[in-house]
Amino acid sequence: MMEKLKRYLLPLSLTLAVLISVVLSVSLLTNPARFSSKTHQNRSVALHNDMNSRPFQDVYSPLRVVKTDDHEHQRMLTSPTTNIVAALVKQLRGSEMSNLKRVSNHKKQRYFDLLNQPDSLMLNYNDVLAGPVLGRVLNQAGLFSKQQRFERIVISLHEQGKIYFFNDNHYQVYAANIRDLNLKQLQRTITHDVVSNRVEIRALNNKPFLYFPHEIKLKDYGYMLQEQSQSTYLSRIIGNSTDTTVKHHQGDTIYSSANQDLTFTANDDVIYNNFRPQKSVKTEADALQVAYHNAVQLGVPLASSQFDTYQNKDKTVVYRSFIDGFPIFGNEQLGNYSYQFVNGTTERYQFSLRDFQIPVPTEEQQTTLPSSKELLSQLMNANVDIKRISNVQLGYQIVPNDDHKLLILLRPSWFVKYDNQWINYLDLEQGNFEKVRKENF
Repeated sequence: MMEKLKRYLLPLSLTLAVLISVVLSVSLLTNPARFSSKTHQNRSVALHNDMNSRPFQDVYSPLRVVKTDDHEHQRMLTSPTTNIVAALVKQLRGSEMSNLKRVSNHKKQRYFDLLNQPDSLMLNYNDVLAGPVLGRVLNQAGLFSKQQRFERIVISLHEQGKIYFFNDNHYQVYAANIRDLNLKQLQRTITHDVVSNRVEIRALNNKPFLYFPHEIKLKDYGYMLQEQSQSTYLSRIIGNSTDTTVKHHQGDTIYSSANQDLTFTANDDVIYNNFRPQKSVKTEADALQVAYHNAVQLGVPLASSQFDTYQNKDKTVVYRSFIDGFPIFGNEQLGNYSYQFVNGTTERYQFSLRDFQIPVPTEEQQTTLPSSKELLSQLMNANVDIKRISNVQLGYQIVPNDDHKLLILLRPSWFVKYDNQWINYLDLEQGNFEKVRKENF
């Protein structure tokens, strides 16, 4: 009897395992939220816990890393398993920098020579960052002044002991001494499980941008979103105020009191105006500090957000979600958080009730995009005024799922900053400006 049982035990066990696997797979595909809720339920509960927020230095860290070899060939480095930029910044934070001095100013050729110097690593932002904030990111208190702003960092791998900081706006270059930086460890970081794409740093309307000489293939991503309830922010912001009024207009709900108003739009965006700020914002460093601090206090999810741009007008700070250093764009606030100090009297916050939660399986589809040269050629052929373009970069377009509000597709595309607003190049070619939410920051 026991021998018969043993003979059938293995086939039965395998059959049972297969059945369980099938049931779980079907359940995941039909209702993926059920399997993610336990993993992420603590995040929803602890949304307003400061300890649960992304660290300041991560939000304001650089976005991309470019390696220049001995022959001045350049490659952008990414990794499916390691955050290369975070690893490099961590190593820089353990070093000691001193004696910062300007070595070039308003000299375009000198600027590009230092930017593209052989055997070096370049860390890039999308916009200039206030010196004191960069000092905090790099753990180099006192190295930078309030007047200084930088958007690129170059670590020389052949000139040991030197690090360079760049401001594209005036072709300014500063150099500093650096000690206790382990170059061998840097080399290990940029060679372990790394994907590289050939790039060049070229000028577009006299400003450097990341140029891709060949067509590029990027993977599509599927994401499941999580959605916070309106009551979460309502109780956090408005509280138990007795003078609050409520209005409904074209699907929007507006809660107003003497010193503030809170709007929930029909597409799950949130707009909060505070008419009595606790602190006056006078400098860029002030705006960057307040934008982060108040996002944490409001409970805005920052898990995938990083600093994107700053505009001095209305002291506007924009955070955006990124994948492998590539920004995510959409027609709503999903993936974006912005802070403004309007007219010196009002703080305005804009974000979304929805946030990226977990990736979901896709068909492993890849999108092939034209080279930078072909892209610019297509735009010119479509009679787009190239002189009105201030930047061009790869990114991901949010594609909604008509059948499931909390499932989206992220599809790679080129994005063009045209008249100070980001537009998908396909819309720009076709003149479909009405499809794009106009971002004046």
